[in-house]
Order: sequence, then structure tokens, then C-alpha cells
Amino acid sequence: MYYAIQLPKRVVFGSGIADKIGGEAKLLGAKRALIVTDETMEKKGLCDKVEKPLREVLEEVEVFDKVESEPTLAIADEVVRASKNNYDLVVGIGGGSVLDMAKVASAAAANPEQEASAFLGANKIKNPSVSKILIPTTAGTGSEATPFALVVVEGKKKAIASSYNLADVVFIDATFTATMPPRVTAFTGMDALSHAIEAFLSLGANPLTDSFALEAMGKISNNLEEAFLHGDNLNARMEMSLAAMLAGIAFGNAGVIAGHAIAHAFGARYKVPHGVSAALTLPYIMEYNASAPAVGARMKEIATALVGEKIESAEEAASKAIACVRSMIERLELPARLSELNVPKEDLSKLAEDVEKEKGYLKRNPREMGLEDAMKLLESMW
Repeated sequence: MYYAIQLPKRVVFGSGIADKIGGEAKLLGAKRALIVTDETMEKKGLCDKVEKPLREVLEEVEVFDKVESEPTLAIADEVVRASKNNYDLVVGIGGGSVLDMAKVASAAAANPEQEASAFLGANKIKNPSVSKILIPTTAGTGSEATPFALVVVEGKKKAIASSYNLADVVFIDATFTATMPPRVTAFTGMDALSHAIEAFLSLGANPLTDSFALEAMGKISNNLEEAFLHGDNLNARMEMSLAAMLAGIAFGNAGVIAGHAIAHAFGARYKVPHGVSAALTLPYIMEYNASAPAVGARMKEIATALVGEKIESAEEAASKAIACVRSMIERLELPARLSELNVPKEDLSKLAEDVEKEKGYLKRNPREMGLEDAMKLLESMW
């Protein structure tokens, strides 16, 4: 038995450290940079905090700010076209969608002959991507720490998976997340929790990913509600940023499970933000898997991380862990049922079929899930 884990090359932590990015760009030997972001980051002035120090040390800096939430293949194609200008550095500043598109830009700059669709799948990027610096402005997706970039293709999320997607430098700066409104703070934080818990339950987990996942769970349990209620608390913001990255490392290596198959199924179809769909699904997938033989001991560790107490009974631990997650969802004012999202009940059978097709997620789930199982679970969620 052996374990392998992929990590970003360098992580820089601190509050108000945007001025350090010029030095990082010089260490990478960069001369021409493309900043990938969205219009919101431009309006909030966060892009300027990065662009100014880069212009002081680089020959050229351009900005692409057309990334949209849940980017489609058409957006990815725009990113690819914007990248074909001999850039040797890509800087992504934004939420998970932006960071994913920064990865696409980085790959496209080094592979000008490939279109975005050619990157879809595992290890389809031919040449190593150009250097990239990723700066998350939400504390949820963990994209800054993963080898994945997600693209919506014909209403379904598809992954670009490659070690070339790993960041050369990640900036974790609490001040960049302080502008998140409470609702976004809530569902991105729960997204991070879903990554940590699903990675811990995954059949692909190992001792290294377990340590990252458990640490992330504890930080989220202790800090998410505070960040939600008091967005100016930079300590809570920093703890949540660290948790999101740790959870990203965990699921970037162990993978996520059936919860994400379900969240992607209804999230993509009804345009529900991924953090909302992942949060809603989380307690149900925990409950579904609690009866699996190998999960009892894991639930005890999850309960300890979430509620801060050691519980000897696996059944009691599972109950307390699930109750804790449900309580968090309620306190954070997030939807707890599919009916609250106006998902038609008659669509559940189609959603179950979509879930069954997500073989990658399902094969890592600790309890087998077939079409009938998915349907029953969706009915309970509705």
C-alpha cells in the first residue's frame, strides 16, 4: 500500500498581501501576464490591488474579465482565445469559476493548437501549462488547491483534470474574501464542508487527505457562522480561507462521492449555485452512507471534528454529526429541501438517471448507489 498526493507548489498566507504578488511574479520569471477575473472583482476594486503591483515589475499586463458563474464551454473558448498572446503568467482572482478559467487560460497559453473542448477529461493537456498564481476571493470551492477545472457542457458539469492545473503560487488573503455578502459566505463555506466530509468518506481517502479534511471540518464548524454574521472578522475569514484550501487539497486527491453527483445533477439543471446544492445534499448523503460497514469509525471522527467531543457509539456519532450539519444549514438560512428550490417532483426520476451516470463519483462512494437508491434519496430530499 502506498499513497500519493498532489499539492500547489507554493502557498502565501497573510492579510493585505496583494503588494507581494509582484515579487512572486518575478520569482517565476514572468514578463507578460494575463489576469483572469470577472466584472464583480473589477467593480469591487480587487483586481486593481493585483494589477498595480504586477504592472510595476512586468512588461505587459492584460485583463480578461468576462468569466461568468458556472462557465460554459463557450466561455472557456473565449478564455482560450484571450490566452493566445504569448503570456508566460496567468493570474486568477475570483471565486471557483474564475480560478477554473484561469487554469484553462494557463493551459491554452502553452497549448495554442488546442481548443477548450480538447482539454476535457483526464490528462488531455499536452504541454505543461504556463505559470499561474491563483487568488481566491471566496472560501469554498478550494479550486486554488485542486488539479481540476469544471466546465458546463450541454447542461452538465465536465472536468478538465490534469496535474498541469495545479497552481505555482496560491495567495490566501483574508481581505480578499471580506467583501463576500452573508449568503455567499454561507453557501461557499458549506461547499468547503461538503468537500471535506465527502473526501473523508471517499474510498479514495488516505491518511494524508484525512488529516487535511478533518482540520478543515474543525475550522469550518468553529468559524463559518461567525464569518456569516460578522463579515469584517478577518480572523474568521482567514480560518475559513484556510479551511477551503485544506478541503480542496483533500478532495483534489481523495475525490468526492455521490453527494456531488446529486448536487451536480439538480444544480446544473436548475441553475442552483454549487455551494447551495452541495450544502443541501450533504446531510442526506451522510445519512445514506452511515450504514456502510466502513463508515462507523469515520463518523466518530467527523463528529469529533464538528461538535468537539469524542463519541464512542458510531450510531450516536453519525446522528450528532448529521444533526450538526442540518443545524448549520438552518442557522445559515440555506434551503434544506429540493422543493424549496422549486424542483418539480415529477423531474426526480430524470435526476436519478443523471446521478446514475456519474460513475466516477459513485465508485468512490462507501455504499453502493443504483438508480433505485438515487430515486429514494432524491424523494427524501424533496
